[in-house]
Amino acid sequence: MTPKTLTDALPIVAAAYGRKFGIPVRIGGTQACTDGGVIVIPAIGTDPRARTLAWGYLAHEAAHVRYTDFALPRAHTPLERFIQGVIEDIRIEAELIAVYPGTRRTLDAVVAALVADGSLSAVSETESPSDILGNGFLALARHRYRKQDALASHAKEADRVMRAVFQPRFVHRLQGLMSEIPRLASTAASIDLARRIVGLIDEESQEPPPPAPIQPTSPSDGDSDTDSDAGSATSERGDDAEQDDAGDGGSENGASADDGGANRAEEDERGQDGRSADSGTGSSEQSLNQGRETEQTTDPDGTTAGNDARRTLQQALSATDADLPEDLFASVAQALNGQTRDPATLLPAAETYFGDLRSGRMALDRVKGQSAKLAARLQGLIETRTLERSRAGRRGRALSPSHLHRAGVGDPRVFRIREQAIAPNTALHLLVDLSSSMRAGRDAIALDAAAALALALEPVKGVSRAVTAFPSLQGHDDKVTRILAHGERTASRVGAFVQRGRGGTPMTGALWFAAADLLARRETRKVIITLTDGQPDDVCTAAELIERAGAAGIEMIGVGIAVDVGRLFPIAVRIDAVADLKTALFGIAEQLLLT
Repeated sequence: MTPKTLTDALPIVAAAYGRKFGIPVRIGGTQACTDGGVIVIPAIGTDPRARTLAWGYLAHEAAHVRYTDFALPRAHTPLERFIQGVIEDIRIEAELIAVYPGTRRTLDAVVAALVADGSLSAVSETESPSDILGNGFLALARHRYRKQDALASHAKEADRVMRAVFQPRFVHRLQGLMSEIPRLASTAASIDLARRIVGLIDEESQEPPPPAPIQPTSPSDGDSDTDSDAGSATSERGDDAEQDDAGDGGSENGASADDGGANRAEEDERGQDGRSADSGTGSSEQSLNQGRETEQTTDPDGTTAGNDARRTLQQALSATDADLPEDLFASVAQALNGQTRDPATLLPAAETYFGDLRSGRMALDRVKGQSAKLAARLQGLIETRTLERSRAGRRGRALSPSHLHRAGVGDPRVFRIREQAIAPNTALHLLVDLSSSMRAGRDAIALDAAAALALALEPVKGVSRAVTAFPSLQGHDDKVTRILAHGERTASRVGAFVQRGRGGTPMTGALWFAAADLLARRETRKVIITLTDGQPDDVCTAAELIERAGAAGIEMIGVGIAVDVGRLFPIAVRIDAVADLKTALFGIAEQLLLT
């Protein structure tokens, strides 16, 4: 753990992101991933690029968890899945940015980093049709509809290459459909648009129907020559006329018969000042005309170029997952996986446990008597310290009789001034070691003591408390069990105070979790109390974290059950009989609130 301060440490910042988005975040392991509920980031050290990717990955995956409907079926073909993924990524990022505008910079920084190091490069005519279509679609969509400036040159080159390989007519119609992306409001809408785009690709990959034969007309017809000339002109224009009219299948593929989709795409390409959004590229109509000129120069009848374009589209349609580009944020995850530096830096996710309500009520009844006595004692001591006090001052409305003698020696402090002491302003997080060694009754006594303390502090104004057990219910290091959160009533969580010992002693992760929790609190005084009966699984990392937390202003207190924890904690209490735990905790609470 190399960062000098605690507040910029990866677990603390990741926890802040999790709170911001309302998504649990876990730091640890070697794989960046999400199960739709918890986002996992490996410990990546201090590399600036890795951190840029990590924060962007967190924001992107949080957007998926919040806004993607994972219950909807995925597309059947690899190409449709890829297109659907690009569209949905843009949609959910836009949703997140609308709620959290600051995430725009975080997400855009990821694309800028990938472009800068060459991980995201512009398409080339030498690439496979599936790569040209996939990477070209991604560059155009993200630049035009997510407004990511780092992709400006990529989008410009994608437009040029796609027109050369697939023909301008297809690209023109494709961009007409893409112009719908900013108006998508759901995952289902993203799926539908992806399906229509693949339908367009399939349509354009087929042989066009033969032209209708020209019916001979009689010379006596007054407009026969004109009609014949018009028919001839139409025949000579070939695909260009179809493109200008957008009349073949436009309504079936999302573009209107009057080429409204293409016009929308053309409008999206232009900036507010009338210039192209692709930094120097002309409008889609200008690019389309350039494509026509090229096609007519190289192949006057259009047959060879048209056949080549259809073959390339067919190849893209039949592409496998291996043929298509990797999902953008899947590649980010791969980059993070290769950056793992500090496997001991672990931020567990919190699992919620409700427990047995009946057993919890019985436990609460056991501790109510002692808890009430402590609550009354604490409240009385605190009130004594916060009652109005008097002192002598230079100004005031009433004289202080006991200080009038000062007037004879020229001391003006003879007025009585009333003031009130400040009440406690403390956030406390109690960590309970529930490792296997805590079985045989120690676990129950420790949890009873935690419940008694939480109940006693509940009515004390100016004190917030939370209780967490470690490891997880299954004995895993990557999770802790949330027993009581700040602001919750103890009676509403009584079932969670009935648990059993399990697993090892992953104290470092639990301390990270408690530190991240307290650093998010507004109380000026922050305290972590750790109940344990043994050494941490990793003594070195636990000791270093305790030292860093202390330097950050968090008071670290250890309560050892038949074990001395003075080597770990700057403030340590040892009890040799677990039955003395309540008394020890109550004494610590009094000292905390009255000093």
